[in-house]
Amino acid sequence: MLSYLTSSFESFIISNGSWAVFLGCILEQIIVPIPASLIVISSTFIIMKGTAFSFASVGTLLIKIAIPASMGITLGSLVYYALAYKLGAPFIERAGKYMGVSLEDMANVEKQFKKSRYDELFIFLARCFPIIPSIAINLFCGLIKYDLKRYILTTFSGSMLQIVGWGLLAWVSGNIYLILEDKISLLGNIVALIILLAVIYFIIKKRREKKKKLNCNEK
Repeated sequence: MLSYLTSSFESFIISNGSWAVFLGCILEQIIVPIPASLIVISSTFIIMKGTAFSFASVGTLLIKIAIPASMGITLGSLVYYALAYKLGAPFIERAGKYMGVSLEDMANVEKQFKKSRYDELFIFLARCFPIIPSIAINLFCGLIKYDLKRYILTTFSGSMLQIVGWGLLAWVSGNIYLILEDKISLLGNIVALIILLAVIYFIIKKRREKKKKLNCNEK
């Protein structure tokens, strides 16, 4: 069963490639509680596995994974940016409990935003190093009506740098995996199981966090 699921997933990624990464990252920003990093790592692991380092292969990483993923994150983030831009704080106050954010979270982001010397640098670094949840950044930028062109540019460029980092890590790991696979026959199933468990863990964790916040808000 596990081998079948792994084979099906690999076939889907190989067949759809960039589109799978692009659409996955759009959905990740809107509804699916699976981090973009996990989408990128698993896709790169499959697409780039066994590929030797060269300028051509780096180009493949950028074209097939980094650029589609960054475009997906940018487009997906515009949904909550637009909602906060048009509807303002009342929208976050009413719908925040379902998204796992609150006006208090917006206030915390604003404090960090004001500490930054340059607005663009803050947004860029927030995308490069996702210490702050992306949905909080999306809503905050919409709430303060941050310039759309600058928002798109900093979101795309910051996401690109983060995705390239995850992609390189997965690429190297994939090649190491191939070396070890010849020596340890069970490694393939172990890695597949870890990926599956990681997906399940992130989904359960996200749902529990939302449920906990919902219960706290109701009290």
